[in-house]
Amino acid sequence: MWLGKLFSLAFVRVVMIFLLGFAAAIGLPSYGGAVRKAIAGWSPRLAWVAPAAVPGGTSPERLKAMSLALAAARQSFDKLTTEISKLQAQDIPDARPGFRRASQR
Repeated sequence: MWLGKLFSLAFVRVVMIFLLGFAAAIGLPSYGGAVRKAIAGWSPRLAWVAPAAVPGGTSPERLKAMSLALAAARQSFDKLTTEISKLQAQDIPDARPGFRRASQR
């Protein structure tokens, strides 16, 4: 075999395993659900690989939880923007040596 003269068989095996893993990692996000269903269909012992059932529709409890989470995120965002505004209003010079603001030039 001409490949055996160029590279050792162990090196070729490692490269092939790496390439297969890389291809699987690239393809899984796109075809993950279909691939998992196919693998789970091969044997009953592989049923744990099948994708979990996604609940259909949205329940009122789920919508309420999402709206509360969004309200909390908005509140945190507003608090952060007010703190940034306060810091900018204080006009504290930067502690880095050699740094000058446009107003100091």
